[in-house]
Amino acid sequence: MIIRLFQKQDSDRIAKLFHDTVREVNIRDYSLAQVRAWAPDDLNFCDWEAECLDTFTYVAEEKGEIVGFAQLEANGHIDCFFCHKSYQRCGVGTRLYRAIEAKALELGLEILFVEVSITARAFFKSRGFSLVKEQQVSCRGEKLTNFVMEKSLKGYLSADLQNYQSGYKSDSKLVSQSTSQSVVVATFYHFASLENYQEMRPAIIEFCDRHQLKGVILLAQEGINSTIAGTRNGIDALLHYLRNDPRLQNLEHKESYCEVMPYATLKVKLRQELIKLGVSGIDPSKEVGIYVEPKDWNDLISDPEVLVIDTRNVYEVEFGTFKGAVNPNLDFFHEFPDYVQNQLGDRQHTKVAMFCTGGIRCEKASAYMLSQGFKEVYHLKGGILKYLAEVPPAESLWHGECFVFDDRIAVI
Repeated sequence: MIIRLFQKQDSDRIAKLFHDTVREVNIRDYSLAQVRAWAPDDLNFCDWEAECLDTFTYVAEEKGEIVGFAQLEANGHIDCFFCHKSYQRCGVGTRLYRAIEAKALELGLEILFVEVSITARAFFKSRGFSLVKEQQVSCRGEKLTNFVMEKSLKGYLSADLQNYQSGYKSDSKLVSQSTSQSVVVATFYHFASLENYQEMRPAIIEFCDRHQLKGVILLAQEGINSTIAGTRNGIDALLHYLRNDPRLQNLEHKESYCEVMPYATLKVKLRQELIKLGVSGIDPSKEVGIYVEPKDWNDLISDPEVLVIDTRNVYEVEFGTFKGAVNPNLDFFHEFPDYVQNQLGDRQHTKVAMFCTGGIRCEKASAYMLSQGFKEVYHLKGGILKYLAEVPPAESLWHGECFVFDDRIAVI
């Protein structure tokens, strides 16, 4: 797939893609009358060539077919953003958004803003956009609901990471301008009693700064949680430093690699909980469910007696999940106890298998479910990321991509 700028000869195909997407994708969230007003029978109800030439219009092309397009105006407004009906959840939107954000940074824009449909809200939320307001708009006699959302780019503009915007290439891949070495991305968490977690923060910041590490580290009395990126030597040094603390000596980590530093800054934050559940007395360092190695996960979730639950937030599930998994439709993890009480209250003896991105949410969710009387609670050790790293693609039961909380957005 390539991402390129709009050309005059694209007009008719873009008009049809817009029409078909609204009529056949957005129809799941809008009435027939609404989509007909939004995308009239007349494909050329507007001058597509003029509209596309007046904006930075990026086109996604796969084997000669236009499978998506997106428009950025000079003031930071994202206008049209549509993916072909047959290419939903195939990474088209991710690549188009990459192009949009790279151009915005090149232009020095501090804010991106957009009015998104009900259908697209989760997509933009997953890319760091926050909700400004819900509104009703008039369109050829019909009222349609959409959402004004925005994202600040100030953090990127103030950072030294200029290769984020300058490294964008027409094949939609980002390549580092400053080094040929891959950036190491380490993900880890460990539940332990860290009574002095507040005092640990300054030393960790100083250590990471000295080794030019960027990312996020969360510290709480119940443990540590992090995704951190840097050089091979820097990551190894940090892991050695942390494991020298007897409370963290068994800390396990997972690694992935990318060509561009996925974080602009280092943030070491203090939290009441590593991952907010909002229920007191839950201590995963004392009691959790049964760990399941990635190699054994397929057999477990293929058992018809096992209830498989995706404990991630709804916008993460949009990218991909395991076949047959239940989506609790959580906007936030702290809604998980309500889901258990409202939906699983009469299934106390069901075998439950849970999974999440790296494993931390499942540790807490399994501890909570055990406290609620569930007898057989399993969770995927190391989460989806470890599963994708260890299970051959030909044997994988994973469908789609895995959302990650950095600028890579998703990994496959």
